[in-house]
Amino acid sequence: MFDPEADGVGAIKGGCPRCLELLAIFESHRRTLQLMCGFAPFPAQSNKPADPGSDQQQDLFSFLL
Repeated sequence: MFDPEADGVGAIKGGCPRCLELLAIFESHRRTLQLMCGFAPFPAQSNKPADPGSDQQQDLFSFLL
């Protein structure tokens, strides 16, 4: 039930190894996103509906193009 974003390191009781690993993963992910934004900022989000004829597969890195 540990949420590293909401709870932070102070919520880890007894040095729980799983919680410490989850916190490390969360911090690495946050740092990776910061580096990605510094390299190529995210473009503004469009509110127009997607083209119904387009491929429905989501592309995890489409915002970088």
